[in-house]
Amino acid sequence: MDMQSLFARLGGIRPIVGDRFVLMTPSEISGLERQIGGRFPDAYRHFLATYGASTFNGESPDNPYILFRTLTTLPPHITRDNKALFDAFYGGGKNEQDTYSLPERWRYFLGRMPESIVPIGDDGGAGQICLGIKGSEAGKIYYWDQQNEPLDEATYLEDYGEARPPEAIFQNVYLIANSFEDFLQRLECRAPSE
Repeated sequence: MDMQSLFARLGGIRPIVGDRFVLMTPSEISGLERQIGGRFPDAYRHFLATYGASTFNGESPDNPYILFRTLTTLPPHITRDNKALFDAFYGGGKNEQDTYSLPERWRYFLGRMPESIVPIGDDGGAGQICLGIKGSEAGKIYYWDQQNEPLDEATYLEDYGEARPPEAIFQNVYLIANSFEDFLQRLECRAPSE
């Protein structure tokens, strides 16, 4: 895939904060993979090492919005015409104050998301763009809807008198692309009428 041509179609890629990309070194990527217990696809590893925390310029300063076409239908509060907003990718960063740090975002959502997915970006609101890292989810891209986050195990037990079933943690997870490359190709500038 020619990332430069793809990014040009999206108005160009830029750092999300400041004037330099916050990248992850190969050793930082490998260290995070050990922590999460899975390996990132090569295309995503390359993206982290080359661009990291980033976003796209969009059509113009007046219309900077980027949408993605979804593979499966998302709830109506997220999408219109099977398109949803994309804001930014996470990248390097070491502390809790770094909103776009991939390691910090992973830690923040740990236990709230299925263990088989990792947040890699967001929609500018509470929705997370996630990468499957193991099991049948490996390599695929998902949308995690925070608005419909499942109850934690203790609350579920208190409310229903039984342990939370394993599938309940997937109740707000939707497949949006078959791979990282597929997700990038599903990105588009928002038309002025949308």
